[in-house]
Amino acid sequence: MAAPTPGESTSRPALVLGGGGAYGVIQAAYMHAAHEQGFRPRLVVGTSVGSLNGAWLSLHPDHPDELLRIWIGLDQMRLVRLNPWRLATRLVRNPMSLTTNNIVPELTANHIGDKRFEDTRIEFAVVATNLSRGAKHVFRSGWLGQAILASTAIPAVFEPVEIDGELFVDGCLTASVDLGTAAAMGASEILAVDLTPPPGNSRPKTVYGVLKQSFAILSHATTDAMEANIATQMPVRVVRPDLSRHSPWRLDDSAGAVAHNLSLARRDLAGVFDANGHIALDCALDRAGGAAPNVVSMERFFHVRRAG
Repeated sequence: MAAPTPGESTSRPALVLGGGGAYGVIQAAYMHAAHEQGFRPRLVVGTSVGSLNGAWLSLHPDHPDELLRIWIGLDQMRLVRLNPWRLATRLVRNPMSLTTNNIVPELTANHIGDKRFEDTRIEFAVVATNLSRGAKHVFRSGWLGQAILASTAIPAVFEPVEIDGELFVDGCLTASVDLGTAAAMGASEILAVDLTPPPGNSRPKTVYGVLKQSFAILSHATTDAMEANIATQMPVRVVRPDLSRHSPWRLDDSAGAVAHNLSLARRDLAGVFDANGHIALDCALDRAGGAAPNVVSMERFFHVRRAG
């Protein structure tokens, strides 16, 4: 990572990028909109697809527009293509995953190359899950491509990635939006883009529905609790884009997705930053329910809804 220039501000704005598969195109739009409004992170933490987007930004912090062009080039992308015969054959030969993660190695080869964490212009961390130890693991050194592959290894869908004799899978299992690592790395303020679908209001009717609803509840509750805790120490804004028009497994109209979500991102981020590109204090207070910086709003934390 490049060292700060003499006289550079000691503030350390952080950008935290959550996981969400093909929702990454939405995240890239919000990254671009934040850049337009003057937000310049000094450190980036990425999980799963957030590690892909984060790696690009850390290497090319002045060109988030180029990241959008990469996503536009992924039109008709499918994360998983399952053929029943090939699936049966694969499970016999390799019972640890349903398919091979082909797209991430291709993306890293084309756009990241052999870059290492030490080559980034912004301090960068990749969040994965150590399957061997049952714990979160944060990569901050070594080959970017290897860490990204580990962070995007969706359990059971893609094969775990072996690094130094241990197995790693998707970081979303342990920290889909890792505000804690950003704080530990010395962040002075945090902007996060959470791609976890919100819990639904309808009653699940299948095993998949139960699992999907349960994961959404767990992920949102964990992020909400972490946000409430860290908001007592610094300005924090977790942005949750509208995911309703998109799928995490495929990208059907990449150009349309970029245009639509860039428009939404510019609207959603209006007023979030002050004239210097930092998270506006009044915006942070609004997110905390109007509480003072050192007080957690219990109404916000428990989602108590006022009558009327």
